[in-house]
Amino acid sequence: MRLELGWRRSIGARLSLLYTLAALTAVALFAGITDWRLSTNFSAEHLRFVQAKVAELQVDLNDAGGRPQALLGEIVKETEGSRLRQYEARVLAAGQVLGETPGMQRELPAAMFPAAVDGLPVAPLRVQHAGQRSYVLATARLASVDGDTPPVLQLALDVTRDAALQSSLRRALALAFVLLVPLLAFAGRWVAAQGLAPLTRIAGAARSITPADLSARLPLTPPWPDELHDLVQVFNAMLARIEEAFARLSRFSVDLAHELRTPLANLSGELEVCLMRPREAVDYRAALESGLEECRRLNVLIENLLFMARAEHAEQALRHERFDVAQACAWVVAQHAPGAAARGIRIRQDGAAAMVADPLLLRQALANLLGNAIRHSHDGGEVRITLQPLADGVEIRVQDDGEGIEAPHLPHLFDRFYQVDAARRRGVGQGTGLGLSIVRTIVELHRGTVTVASVRGSGTTATMQVPSGLSMPTGSLQQEPCKHEV
Repeated sequence: MRLELGWRRSIGARLSLLYTLAALTAVALFAGITDWRLSTNFSAEHLRFVQAKVAELQVDLNDAGGRPQALLGEIVKETEGSRLRQYEARVLAAGQVLGETPGMQRELPAAMFPAAVDGLPVAPLRVQHAGQRSYVLATARLASVDGDTPPVLQLALDVTRDAALQSSLRRALALAFVLLVPLLAFAGRWVAAQGLAPLTRIAGAARSITPADLSARLPLTPPWPDELHDLVQVFNAMLARIEEAFARLSRFSVDLAHELRTPLANLSGELEVCLMRPREAVDYRAALESGLEECRRLNVLIENLLFMARAEHAEQALRHERFDVAQACAWVVAQHAPGAAARGIRIRQDGAAAMVADPLLLRQALANLLGNAIRHSHDGGEVRITLQPLADGVEIRVQDDGEGIEAPHLPHLFDRFYQVDAARRRGVGQGTGLGLSIVRTIVELHRGTVTVASVRGSGTTATMQVPSGLSMPTGSLQQEPCKHEV
């Protein structure tokens, strides 16, 4: 079981084994092709020799006027000595042996030969082992001359040297194969180690990165192999995102502690002051009202945090409806109208548009932008809401003529708990620093974008571009120009 787990987990072991198997397969294929080619060449050469010898003896028979005895002298003359390819022959007529190579009967009796064929022998020829020698056997019926009974020729070609050569080659190939197994296994391990060396470098570099120093990155020099270059780039990009997420989480923890500490400290302090000595009922009432205000502020903070936590995983929970954006804006304006009127701030709404989105979330995002605009406008000022239909959605701009925001603060406006007022004064209407974060979360849920442009002393403009979520039949909701002013 442990060996099996090690095999599954080790890429190097798998690469080594695959390399060894591939190399051994190639060697075995080469050896097999070599042996097959040598065997076919020998067989072809043997067949050519036998056919040539039968044809030669047929010519001798014809020259002798069909007398089989003429063949015996030729056979004895050629086979009594030792030649490179020695053969033995026997001549039969009417089933009787007329003559043969001396000693042939002892190793190669007539019954051992195949049946006679007319004309030249054809492949495959029979191979016969007799003692320590090997022969290729063929039986041919020669053509008759002048109507005589045709003689039968039994021919045995001695192929012992060829067979020995082929056997020696096979033994050499088998020995080479056995010796190559450990050699190729070692070479495969070395090749795998060299190929995986960059991964070892990546592991070593990644091991040196700790939560205490997330700014470290995998080095780009010396250059990585092409197959790993993209991996290193993606890994470094992931580290950058993790570093940013850790930084945001750290800031979030600090800001959350600060946001919770202030109202809790106020509430605790007021209660302690009330309990220091007996007081009038009106004093107790004032303390309770102040504590209730702090509790409400904490409740708003917690509700906003819960909403953002749910919204980050709410893509499937969006309600896509086609609605009139102008009517949704008018509803939001009506909700903020009393607070704006108390400060003499006018709210103006221009344009018309219809889209498919979640109307409740879009109204909350617009309410947060409008509340910020009113909060930071001058008394007697004006807040303008402009709707602009786009090819694939709607653009909503909320513009105020307040004090504006300095440029260094703009990149951080959508961070949680970020406030331009570094002192975090709890004045009238002071927010929790989550309003714009909620806006961004809602807009990103709809695959849109939100930006803020501002110049100190010239007001601020927040722009939401929200694409339409679904394609709906045209004409289902008429868009009419709408101008609304409070």
